[in-house]
Amino acid sequence: MTDAKDRFSQTPEAYLQSHHVVSYLNHALTCLYTVKDSDPKLQPFRYLSDYFARVSAGNHVIHQEYIYISINPHNRASFVKLFWKVYKSIGNHGDLLTAKEYHALMQLLCPDFPFTIVQSAARIILMDDAISDCLMAFQDFLYAFQVQFCYNEFLNACRELYLSLSSDKGASSGGTTPRLEGVESSIFLDGITDLIANNTYHHPSIRVIHRVLGKSLKASFYTYLLGIANSDTINASIGVLSKKGQCLDTDSAAKSTKSDS
Repeated sequence: MTDAKDRFSQTPEAYLQSHHVVSYLNHALTCLYTVKDSDPKLQPFRYLSDYFARVSAGNHVIHQEYIYISINPHNRASFVKLFWKVYKSIGNHGDLLTAKEYHALMQLLCPDFPFTIVQSAARIILMDDAISDCLMAFQDFLYAFQVQFCYNEFLNACRELYLSLSSDKGASSGGTTPRLEGVESSIFLDGITDLIANNTYHHPSIRVIHRVLGKSLKASFYTYLLGIANSDTINASIGVLSKKGQCLDTDSAAKSTKSDS
């Protein structure tokens, strides 16, 4: 979110763009035109007010198309929160599901949600063993899915960068599988810094990336992804999930809510 100082220093156009107001307004008007004929008593201003209240609360993404839920960081984070709230009982019961089963659950919330993102999230946990019948705990999948979905384009670019640095690029895998033994952390970090500087990807904190890659001279792509997925700082910056280890603890969540009120 933009703080007050930045908000008042922005031009009106920049403010509207940073909060994606035009895209929300277009979607709201489309929805309004769709429902107004079936409800002649519908009040357009009340409808728009309710719509933006749902957007602000993050309650606006259920049963929407993928193009809408992925259009900006707020919508993506809201979908992660929705997935967590609807299905956290799976984690509470200790059930293990496959990538295809998690994808089927997502399709109940977003019918055209792509399997490729679910599979990429599974690979953070399972590395290249992310085949359809590998089982994953809900909490492990949830935090991997959060970073994969919220930073999908950025992480895909990081993957391509890693492959370009990997001497295994011409291996039998066809250069699509990141090597496990790693590349030089400093070179990988320099490349990621350039990606951030030269593109408009929504990305995690560069300080966290520095910490993740600064732990050893070499880094594999999977340790890089795991470091991002397990970062409390990144989780807090996205701002929709409890701290890892607490997301399934309903009693502590209730206590936290009472202490905040």
